[in-house]
Amino acid sequence: MKQSESTVSIFLPTEGNGPFVEGALNGKNFRVRTGCVVEVPTYIASILAESQKGLQISQASVEAYSREGGKKL
Repeated sequence: MKQSESTVSIFLPTEGNGPFVEGALNGKNFRVRTGCVVEVPTYIASILAESQKGLQISQASVEAYSREGGKKL
């Protein structure tokens, strides 16, 4: 008997080109709807959280670069 995976509720804001975030991990594909609260396995929630952190860091770097008129920081 297979144990059920633990799940968590998450909310991803709608950004980009579509209503979904898609990815894969260890041969398992996933598609998560954005703009509403959804239940996902814990390992997918952690992947999405790390992705969001990376996006925030990238956006902060671009904003700092733009704020300085394109000068190297």
